[in-house]
Amino acid sequence: MMSQAFISEQPALFSFAQVTPVGRSAIATLLVIGIPAVEVIEKYFHPLGGKPFSDYPICRIVFGKWMHADGTYEELVVARISESHIEVNCHGGFAAIEAVTSTLLQSGGELLDWQELASLEIGNELPYWKKVEQLLPRTVTTLATKLAMQHANGEVEEVIEEAIQRQQQGGIEQAKRILEPYCNTSQFGRHLIEPWSVVIAGRPNAGKSSLINQLVGYKRAIVNPQAGTTRDLLRAPTVVEGWPVEFVDTAGLREGEDAVEIAGMELAKNQLATADLVLWVHDLTTPWDSDTQQALVDYPILLVGNKLDLSESATTSSRWPHLKVSAETGDGVQQVLSAVLETLLPGILHAPLKVLFCEEMDKRIQNIIAGMSLS
Repeated sequence: MMSQAFISEQPALFSFAQVTPVGRSAIATLLVIGIPAVEVIEKYFHPLGGKPFSDYPICRIVFGKWMHADGTYEELVVARISESHIEVNCHGGFAAIEAVTSTLLQSGGELLDWQELASLEIGNELPYWKKVEQLLPRTVTTLATKLAMQHANGEVEEVIEEAIQRQQQGGIEQAKRILEPYCNTSQFGRHLIEPWSVVIAGRPNAGKSSLINQLVGYKRAIVNPQAGTTRDLLRAPTVVEGWPVEFVDTAGLREGEDAVEIAGMELAKNQLATADLVLWVHDLTTPWDSDTQQALVDYPILLVGNKLDLSESATTSSRWPHLKVSAETGDGVQQVLSAVLETLLPGILHAPLKVLFCEEMDKRIQNIIAGMSLS
């Protein structure tokens, strides 16, 4: 049991708790929360590198000595994981924990159990790195996992710190250039966790199901020459250049012949309204329908002319950029996949990937840039 002898009746300046199990162990971890905590830690913790602890960037692990008044010390590892959160890792024996805890209590800290500290955390805004850390189990691609791990290790906070240092040195424009690539990117970053929804739509027998099989690289949809084979929504998740994408096959849109087909077409129309992108598949062996062109103006759309292997001429509309493929042979399919990403990720796909996972950090960076512009 920790000593309570040094608990003050004055309001606590910061809070802390042992977040590893109580008892003998190799390492014990104390989490310290509160803005004054950095000053307190710096008073007792002497990094081996000689620099003050506050000079180290956020999320940098620092080895050093925790000095006591009698000249003795504990060797431990400390990391500032946000502006107001510090992890102190010391030997797991009772003596080492008691020594560090007593110092924190004498310095105005409040000792809580880990459940109390957790409830305190819930009431506060979690730091960005922590939010991304919680997203890590939901990443399904190597690209997403790698980027999330970098952000969970404090990469974005280090970029902000670098920009602020440049600003303080008089390089305001340089500082803004460091941060600007991250602005308005959370709308893209969230799709590293939640797949893009790309709906494949068109008239019956345009080759939608054959195309989706080619796009995902396996036979996901039933293909049949009889019109109206697809009645329900058929979802096919895949990964395109590291980005999770869910292709959705839909019933062919026409005047329905039975209740089930009509219901399927209603599902298709509803899916169009929520899609991130619509691939409208047109049969190149049939004339282009101008009524269809008018009906599609409200959707984010790529026009795909299919059955290139059966048609020498294209009868597609000149209104939109369009692609020509053969879902039978696979010709042109890679160009469709590339066009999908180019449309979903304008200006981002071929640049070094600098996207944010959370809207809150996006707004914070925008506010920092706005503040720089006013200074």
